[in-house]
Amino acid sequence: MPLHRPHRALLPSALLIALASQLSVNVFAQRFNVSVAIVLLPVLLFRTPDLPVFLTALLAAPGVFLLRCAVQWLTAGTFAGCWAAYAPEILFYLCYGLFFRLYTRARPFQPLRFSTYPALVAIDLGANCVELLARDLFYLPLLLQLLLLAVLRAALVWLLIRTLENYGFQVLRGEDVERYHRLLLMTATLKSEVVWMEKGAALLENTMSEAYRLYSRLRQREPEGADAGTALAIAKDIHEVKKEYLLLMRGISEALELDAATPGMELDELFAVLSRSVQRTARAAGKEVLFHLELEEHFYTTRHHYLMSIFRNLFLNAVEAAGPGQTAHIAVTQRREGDAFLFTVSDDCGGIPPARMSSIFTPGFSTKINYATGEISRGLGLPIVKDLVEQELGGAVSVTSQGGGTEFTLRIPISKLEEV
Repeated sequence: MPLHRPHRALLPSALLIALASQLSVNVFAQRFNVSVAIVLLPVLLFRTPDLPVFLTALLAAPGVFLLRCAVQWLTAGTFAGCWAAYAPEILFYLCYGLFFRLYTRARPFQPLRFSTYPALVAIDLGANCVELLARDLFYLPLLLQLLLLAVLRAALVWLLIRTLENYGFQVLRGEDVERYHRLLLMTATLKSEVVWMEKGAALLENTMSEAYRLYSRLRQREPEGADAGTALAIAKDIHEVKKEYLLLMRGISEALELDAATPGMELDELFAVLSRSVQRTARAAGKEVLFHLELEEHFYTTRHHYLMSIFRNLFLNAVEAAGPGQTAHIAVTQRREGDAFLFTVSDDCGGIPPARMSSIFTPGFSTKINYATGEISRGLGLPIVKDLVEQELGGAVSVTSQGGGTEFTLRIPISKLEEV
């Protein structure tokens, strides 16, 4: 039976801790080894959230002891005194793993929150106290020194985890980063489609109600008439379609709820992902696109999927409006204005004729035709932008077009973008 991923990481994690423990010094008392190996346990838990913490410590503890005995035999040629010198260290690793497991059962391990680190200090100090008792070395001056050690090791945990968080993309292979970006874009697209499907479900509900009211009126006029039966059959069919439609929406929504790998994004990272995606799309169509970004504030948002869908639709509209072989110039600005962020997206891709300005946000309106296939665009890009900005984010969108270019202005409440 194949092991689950966390259990596949169990043995390598324990071995890594045991090996790292050999880099140690005796600073407080004879045969009392101090190493940074134990800081790897919370770091490994950060990298593998389902890692069995106590089992890892349970495997690492005897590994540390056996390696220390092996090193003594290689250097001194004897195992004499190994048990008295190194066995109490087993208690340290076991207690650290146990205390850490009890902590993670009581509350989720959130290594990027400052409130986590006093707990790490307490866990480290508690495990050291158990080892001190086993060695009969428990006295106040040494306890204060171990408190300082626990603080330093907790700080090292924070530094390592923050480094992994900030430079996580660098440890991924190039194809993994590309796959991650594509997943983000796909998720953003699906979320915006679900929002649009919700509008469709409401329309189906209204249509079904109208069909039933029509049936009621026809039945009053002609109780035995065929038209009343037809209207009732239509209402029933619409009801069945609505049920299937809602099941489809539910399935997509549940799938999207599983996307917990990226709870949020920084604004500059969001635009970096979008610009690369749009540039690939433009090159595939024989065009080029150059972006100019002026972001006044770099904030973190959990509404990144909505923002990605909004700006991707605006960017692709500009690229599609550009002529063959043309380089599209797209400028994005962002600034704070009162209690809202003001975004502008402008391009030089021909503009929108005045006669069409009143229709661009109308669902189904499109002037884009694939002349090779005769296929007409869905005409939902800008309506989705308007709906996401106004209905989901509580903002407003406006557009101006002159001099061969178009500028969209989005006003979105700060509270909607920065809320967690």
